[in-house]
Amino acid sequence: MGLFSKARTGTGRLIQIIGFLLWAGCGLLMFVWTLYVLFSVFGIWTIFVGLFFAPITYIASIFIIWFATGDFPLLLLAPYLASFIGMAIIAVGGVIAGDD
Repeated sequence: MGLFSKARTGTGRLIQIIGFLLWAGCGLLMFVWTLYVLFSVFGIWTIFVGLFFAPITYIASIFIIWFATGDFPLLLLAPYLASFIGMAIIAVGGVIAGDD
């Protein structure tokens, strides 16, 4: 039973790592792109406001870009959704790994 337990834990952790890389990569892309759009539209002070409210900036990034530029960013919809899929993959990996 120990071998199956270790394999299950290892598989779960591998899935979590894949989900974390997806979430971190796409989430960071969206966050930095949002800070750039805020900077280019409103000025340098919005970078500090965006960093101060980082979780809100990340969650609302697609809407911030949309409302700041006036165009819906279809190109950025894929990494935005992929970052949330990455979080779901992390949760699935945690369920597969189980308790230590």
